[in-house]
Amino acid sequence: MKMPVERAVRVGGLLWKVIETRGKKGGPTLVMLPGTLGTAAIFKEPMERLGTRVRMLSLTYPLIDDIGRLADSLAALMDQLGITKASIVGSSLGGFLAQHFAARHPQRVEQLILGNTLCDPGLTRRIVQRQPVEDLRAAPATRHRDMVLASVRSWPETEPAVKKLKALLIDSGTRLLSPRAMKARVLAVQAAPAVPVLAIPGARITIIDCEDDPLLPRAVQDDVVKRYPGARHARLKTGGHYPYVVRPDAYCAVLERALGLG
Repeated sequence: MKMPVERAVRVGGLLWKVIETRGKKGGPTLVMLPGTLGTAAIFKEPMERLGTRVRMLSLTYPLIDDIGRLADSLAALMDQLGITKASIVGSSLGGFLAQHFAARHPQRVEQLILGNTLCDPGLTRRIVQRQPVEDLRAAPATRHRDMVLASVRSWPETEPAVKKLKALLIDSGTRLLSPRAMKARVLAVQAAPAVPVLAIPGARITIIDCEDDPLLPRAVQDDVVKRYPGARHARLKTGGHYPYVVRPDAYCAVLERALGLG
């Protein structure tokens, strides 16, 4: 199917951008949350593959650096779009937001699908030796942009799909997202508390990660798996930090199983 056009939706003074497929009548609804460098268009491959069967809403975040406020604004967005309950899939920052959303609004979550993400920013900072939160807050937004893009540029181009991904992310970070937006996204994770205990059973949670993820150490990946006993776990051999771009076939197969599409 052809990728739908993005539209802006204002909720409580905050501007979200939404790309939505219609799906099949009576089919599942899936809300898609991107990572730090992602916009709604980053989930193009899954939307084109599954959008005729699933009502899919891929989102670009408003300028908020507080994870709790972002989660509550997402609930208000769902209200405005007439969505009482949906499955939520998030990647990286989006997976972290999905968990906080599930903690604050568990009745709104059908299936929780966590991709290439974390549960505890403190653990990540200790392992990766990232800057203290107060230094991140004080740093100019352009430094956040440069830091994130430098990381992307350092990834080895092991195959054409990775070269294409890097070009996509660099374009997103230089043209589509402002430095302020990128700083807000970094702080939404790094200044946030660890995810609290969720009221959602493991049988309704799916975890996706990749053995070759260049951003998440194995200990951070394993922390997510340990946090949700009983969850389905798909660890892909390759896919990096963006399997929905680099390995869309494998990624969409996991989504299909989680959504009960068979």
